[in-house]
Amino acid sequence: MGSKILAVWGGKHSGKTTFAVNLACALSKRNVLVGLISSNLTYGELQTFFGQTVPPKKGLFEALGAENPNTGEMFTACGESKNLFFLSAPTRYSGLLSDTVTLEEAERMLNAVSLVFDVLIVDTSAEVNNPVSGVGLWLADTVFTLHRPSIAAQMWYIAVSDFIRELHLEEKQTHILLSPNGEFDEKTYRHMTGLAFAYELPHIRRAAELENAGTPLYFFRDRSCKRYGKVLEQIAGRIGGGKP
Repeated sequence: MGSKILAVWGGKHSGKTTFAVNLACALSKRNVLVGLISSNLTYGELQTFFGQTVPPKKGLFEALGAENPNTGEMFTACGESKNLFFLSAPTRYSGLLSDTVTLEEAERMLNAVSLVFDVLIVDTSAEVNNPVSGVGLWLADTVFTLHRPSIAAQMWYIAVSDFIRELHLEEKQTHILLSPNGEFDEKTYRHMTGLAFAYELPHIRRAAELENAGTPLYFFRDRSCKRYGKVLEQIAGRIGGGKP
C-alpha cells in the first residue's frame, strides 16, 4: 500500500466526523493529496460538511463494487481544496445496499484507494460490526480516538476493549480529548479512563450551525475555530510535514 492510512474513531457524538473532515482540510493545505472516506452506509454525511452533492454514479457503493477498475474516480472533489477528495454514500441514496457490504469488498476498496492518495482518512463507526470501519481500523497506521467526556463515552470505551485487544489497536491509538461544554467534568473523565491524551480540542459552540451550512471549521476564521485549527495544524505537521 502506498499511502498513510489514518482512522478516526470514537463513540456516538464524539466529534469524530468533524475531526476527520477538518484534519483532511488541514492536510490538503500542505500539498498532500488526501482521500477522506465515510464508513456511514446509510447516510451520506460528508457532502453536508462540504456543502456539495454526490451523484448516484459516484460514491461509496460504486467504489465497493468489484467490477469498478478505477476506485479513485468514485471520489468527489472538495471545492475548497484541489488536493482533497471524499467518498460517501450518494446524496440521493435508496435501497438496502448497506446490508450487502462485505469485509472482502471493504478491504479490496481500501487497498486500491491507498495507491491513489498520499494520506487516506477513514471516518469510522462507533459500532464494531461496520465492515468499512472495521477494515479501516485494522489497516490504519494511526487510530485517532476521540473522547467527549461523559459516562456514555466511558461506557463505550469499556465496551470496545475486547475489540481493541483483538485487532491490536492499542499501540496505534492516539487519544484526543474534546473540551466539554460544562456538561461533564474533564478531570473526572481523565481519572475514570486513566488515558493519556496527546491533544485537546476546544469546544466549538457554532460547530453544528457551520457544518449544516457546508462550512468546514478549518476554513472559518473566528477565534474558537482558529484555536481548533491550531491543534489540527500540529497534527497535520506530524503526519504530512511541510507548511500550510
